[in-house]
Amino acid sequence: MSRWFVFSAFCMLACGSGAPAKSPDDASEEAASKDAAPAADTEAPAAEKAPEKPKEASGPASNQDVQTVLQLVIDDEALEPYLHLDKPDRFPFRVGGSDLPQGLELTKATKPVVFVSDPASEKKPVLVFTEIKIDGDEASVRYRYDVEKVRGSSSLKRRDGRWVLTRSRLTEY
Repeated sequence: MSRWFVFSAFCMLACGSGAPAKSPDDASEEAASKDAAPAADTEAPAAEKAPEKPKEASGPASNQDVQTVLQLVIDDEALEPYLHLDKPDRFPFRVGGSDLPQGLELTKATKPVVFVSDPASEKKPVLVFTEIKIDGDEASVRYRYDVEKVRGSSSLKRRDGRWVLTRSRLTEY
């Protein structure tokens, strides 16, 4: 056997490759074939990529999310001056709205909130939720408090698994 063959065999075993060593001519042919046809596993240029899907809304909000969001809204410092819980017929606090799920447990000033099924027929002051939207980690709530002639809206976001009131706006009418 020639020394070259023994050396090549030793190199293949030592390097762990079962493929024969390539000559410089083999390497140039391989480079030419790569230029001619791109490999199948390469990524397509950015212009040819499929557009990303828009963020899909998660399923309907859980009662726990609705409860947490509404609790933050009724505890909002911006709403507090309009509630006048010390006046007659203002405490315990009352809320209503057509989209309120069953089983909510809200509190205001250490007492459970009273839920009113038909706020229009209620003679006492009622904070009426007119819109509650919870989409993934974002929520928006609109309400009115007719006894004080106030309308409000609140925006909330879930950060690190907790809901946070990010913006509130109240207007008198």
